[in-house]
Amino acid sequence: MKNIKLLGLVALSLSCISATIAPIKNDEGFLGYRVDFFNNYLREDFTLSNGTKGRGNNLLYQTVLVEKDALVNKPVDPVRKNYEFQGWYLEEECETVWNFESDKVSDNLRLFAKWGVTAAEVEPEPPYTPPSTVLEESATTDYVINSVMYFKITSNVVRVTRSALLKLDANKDNVLPLMEYKVKASKSITATYASNKITVTCGDNVQTITVLDASGDYVVGNTNYESKAKKYEDKALEEDIHHVMLAGSSSIEFWESSKQDLNPIVSYNHGIGGTTIEEWDTKLNQRLVFPYKPKMVVYYVGINNVINSKQDAGTIWNNLKNFFDHTHEALPDTKVQYIMMNLIPGFKGYFNTINTVNANVVEYQKNNQWLTLINPGTALLKENGEPNAAYFRTDGLHLSHYGYVIWGGIIRESIVKGLENQ
Repeated sequence: MKNIKLLGLVALSLSCISATIAPIKNDEGFLGYRVDFFNNYLREDFTLSNGTKGRGNNLLYQTVLVEKDALVNKPVDPVRKNYEFQGWYLEEECETVWNFESDKVSDNLRLFAKWGVTAAEVEPEPPYTPPSTVLEESATTDYVINSVMYFKITSNVVRVTRSALLKLDANKDNVLPLMEYKVKASKSITATYASNKITVTCGDNVQTITVLDASGDYVVGNTNYESKAKKYEDKALEEDIHHVMLAGSSSIEFWESSKQDLNPIVSYNHGIGGTTIEEWDTKLNQRLVFPYKPKMVVYYVGINNVINSKQDAGTIWNNLKNFFDHTHEALPDTKVQYIMMNLIPGFKGYFNTINTVNANVVEYQKNNQWLTLINPGTALLKENGEPNAAYFRTDGLHLSHYGYVIWGGIIRESIVKGLENQ
C-alpha cells in the first residue's frame, strides 16, 4: 500500500470542502491523491485520530495521500459513544462499502463512517397500562360503553371507518381492548364481534351495538392522498393498538427511517405528503389514528396550509386550534405531541406566517398541558437565524438525510421523555 504521507489533522465541516480537489503537487510534481475520512454524524462531541477533541458538523477524521492506482491503508477505527463503527463507505448514506483489500485510488476520494446503534443506546420502551376502566361500586350501572376506537356510540349504533372494521374483525373474540368502557370492579365483562354487531355481556345484562361502515364519510378529495390513506388502512391488521403513531404531511411521510430511528419503541408512520390541517381534522385522524388507540400521537401539520393553500396566519391558527381541540376531545387518554413548523430555505416569504402560527401554538400549550411541543426546526438554523440549506433537499422544502438525523433525533428524545412520564 502506497500511502505517501499523512496530512495534518484538522476539524472542518464537509460543506467547507470543494467538490473537486486537484491532485496534490509540489515543486517535484505529483505527490498523490487525497483521501478524506469523515466521521459522518452531526453536532456531537468527537475525538479525532490524533486525540484532538472536536464538536461540529461532519468532522474530517483523517486525511492521507495515496499514489494513483494504489491501495489505501485503513485508519484506526473511530469511536463513538453508544455506537458501533461498521466500516467506510463512498457515500454519506453509506450504500457502497470501500474494500481496503482490493479497491484502488484513481482520484481524490471521500470515505464516510457508518454507525450502528449499540445496546447501550437503546432505551427499552416503558410498559403501558391502558387507563383504568373501573367504576365505583356505588355506581348505578354495572358498566358504561362510551365509544369504539374513539367513535361515539349513539342509540346502540356506532359508525366507524374501514380500518376500524378491520381491527374489529381481527379481534372478534375479544374487542374490549378496542372499546372505551368502565365496569364495576366486582363485575366481569366480555365483548365479541360478528355480523356487524358487537355483543357486550356483563352478568345477566346483554347489550348489542350495531356497527356501520362510515368509510364514505371520510374520503379525501385528492386522489393521491386517498390512495396513500387506503394503503395505510390495508396494513391495519399488521399494526397493533396502544403504540406511537406519527401522522401529518411530507416531513413525516419522508422520514423513511422513523421505525428504525425510534426502535425499540414501536411506532407507525402514517404521513401523507401535501395534506392540510383540515384533512387530518375531519378525514384522516378518523381513518389513520383513532382506530389504533395510540398511547401517543406525534403530528406535523400546517406547513401545507402555509405554502400550498396560502392561508394567512389567523386562518391557519384557527384551523390548528380546532384540530388540537378535536383531537384531545377524541383522544382524551392519548399523549399528543406537536412538531412546530420548520422555517424552510426555499420559502423565505412565509417566515412571518410560520413564526406567528408557532407563537400562537406556544401560547395555546400554556393552558393545555396535555399537549407537548417539539421544536426541532431551531436545530436546523444558522447562527443568523435562517434555515441551513444543507439540511434540506434541493427543493428547499423537504429535509435531507442529515436534516432527518438532527430533526428526528430531537423528536425521539421528546417521545422517550413523554413515554417515561406517562
